Amino acid sequence: MNLHKLKIKGYKFVAKYFGRFTSPYFFNKILEMEGFDIGEGTIFYEPSTMVFDRERPHMLKIGKYCKITTGVSILTHDYSRSVLRRVYGEIIGEGKKTIIGDNVFIGIHSVILMGAEIGNNVIIGAGSVVGGKIPDNVVVAGNPAKVVRTLEEHYEIRKKKTLEEAVVFFKAYKDKYGVWPPENNCGPFYPLFADRDTFNYNDRRLRCNGDNVDEIIHDFRLSKPMFSSYNEFIKYVTQH
Repeated sequence: MNLHKLKIKGYKFVAKYFGRFTSPYFFNKILEMEGFDIGEGTIFYEPSTMVFDRERPHMLKIGKYCKITTGVSILTHDYSRSVLRRVYGEIIGEGKKTIIGDNVFIGIHSVILMGAEIGNNVIIGAGSVVGGKIPDNVVVAGNPAKVVRTLEEHYEIRKKKTLEEAVVFFKAYKDKYGVWPPENNCGPFYPLFADRDTFNYNDRRLRCNGDNVDEIIHDFRLSKPMFSSYNEFIKYVTQH
């Protein structure tokens, strides 16, 4: 075994038994050492639960800032040809490049089939089976996965639901612990009330895996809160 393969084996050992102590992007190093093309900022959540087709690393490309979640399978070959061989006595080859664009979220337990071409800014619902070509800026779901709405439509839906879901989150926290959640522990709801001038990202209990911290802070400072303060927001919650 040469030094390169030995190093890969060592990294896999660390990932398997000490994965929780490593960087969120540790698994990317293994894939890149094996020859895969993985974009900057892409993250694999719980890679030990994934089926990652390593047979043809040159046949897979994953773009930047993708979020690939628990139990996802990504394929670059299809061995169903074995059935044809047994019936017809002939080996039928297969080969399509699997491509995942930039800024793609792949929901839990989804399957990306050989030859799938997923565009940029795509959300894939949990449990989807994705094949063929998926355009940019859409949300897809199902088996087989189909476009259920555009990204802009999804954005408008989520914007409308954010305040409603923030109220549910805060009331559930109060019911459970007897107090409102601390201002620096409100998850993704802090933009509703956080002051843009005094905001300190490091004070928040947030993770930006699969994203860019500098861009988050820059864009956040250009936005405007719905409420003038945390206390004003709490007042709204108590009235709804």
